[in-house]
Amino acid sequence: MATATRPDGKTTPAYQTMLVLLLGVNMGVVFLDRNAFSLLAPMIQPEFDLSNTQIGMITGVLAAGWALSSFGLNRLADITGKSTMLLVLATLLFAFASINSGLALGFFTLIAARALMGLAEGGIPPLSTHIVTCEVEPERRGLAIGMLSTIGLNAIPLLGPLVIVGIGTLYGWREAFYVAGVPGLIMAALIWRFVRNPPRAPVENAPKGVIGPLLRTRNIRFTLVLAALTMTVFVGILGFLPLYLVNVHGLSNQMMGVIMTAVGGVAVAYGLIGPMLSDRFGRKPAIIGGFLLSVLGMVVIGLSNGSFAMLLVGAMLAVAGNAGAGILIMVVIPGESAPPNLRATAMGFNAAVGEMLGAGVMPVAIGITADQIGLASLPWFLAAAAVILCVVALGLRETAPRAVARTATV
Repeated sequence: MATATRPDGKTTPAYQTMLVLLLGVNMGVVFLDRNAFSLLAPMIQPEFDLSNTQIGMITGVLAAGWALSSFGLNRLADITGKSTMLLVLATLLFAFASINSGLALGFFTLIAARALMGLAEGGIPPLSTHIVTCEVEPERRGLAIGMLSTIGLNAIPLLGPLVIVGIGTLYGWREAFYVAGVPGLIMAALIWRFVRNPPRAPVENAPKGVIGPLLRTRNIRFTLVLAALTMTVFVGILGFLPLYLVNVHGLSNQMMGVIMTAVGGVAVAYGLIGPMLSDRFGRKPAIIGGFLLSVLGMVVIGLSNGSFAMLLVGAMLAVAGNAGAGILIMVVIPGESAPPNLRATAMGFNAAVGEMLGAGVMPVAIGITADQIGLASLPWFLAAAAVILCVVALGLRETAPRAVARTATV
């Protein structure tokens, strides 16, 4: 494996750019599958006669698998130092597991298939972020993570409403699931060929234990709460907004796809701009600013009264927090705050808690609420979660190198 390195052993800017692009595309393939169920839910729900609660349970069990994988895979990375090998194996497992969702025969087989998929996928985003942060200088970390998240969490998944809904409409939802996992095999081969294993953090004088040292770190205690709230908003938008648009406001699947495509389009911009601005102005202002835009978007959706224009604008604003600041909460701040030998573990642990609580438990709560009082409550539920997130974020201590340096000189 040829890797361009400098005399000091660090990688060149060209390698770092290639790394961000390659791992970003791999993350995008993973998120394309994760978003597939919510996009296909309007087609699956009537065939299997699923309630909104069952839709929430299917979304939640996927998140539970993501939680276990997020922590387990990244803990292994810190223990073994074999981050790249673990990423390749996880990508292969994802590719082979993807077909199971398309083979589902009913609610129980579908929920089992999505649980397996969660175990395959969950550790890939935090592990990818860990590899990138190990190779990029701290002063450029926000830009690099912004590019990674733009490609992986926003740009590639942007194809979802077009490709996944298009294939599902033309050929059936099962075929759409098959297509979602095929690129994983190619990406695993490319990562194995071109990505070097990042240097392992020194363990001398490292704090003993795993969870204890993390919980004693102020920022990680705060980001655990923020991660749960972030994932609540994320899953609420991606897991229920398509159903909300179709079932509450009577949009067709095609018109719903137009709005979700627009959401993905603006998320690309948010995903780059938010982390990039966090390098200059700080992680905390970027988080609070992004989620205040989300609150505004939810209010616009809630007051839309079925207006397509208002639904479109509201949805485009609502995604700002997760697209622009979610990755800062989930992995960047925990990684910057943890002891060096626990950085991957901190990212995985934070992502695991966010997945389990925010994406595992809350979709069921949203589904139950929708069955009891109506799906029209969705934007107000999510607006409340985003407001609480902004308040909690006030307690963070800044970790962006430039912002910390400015504070130190004042």
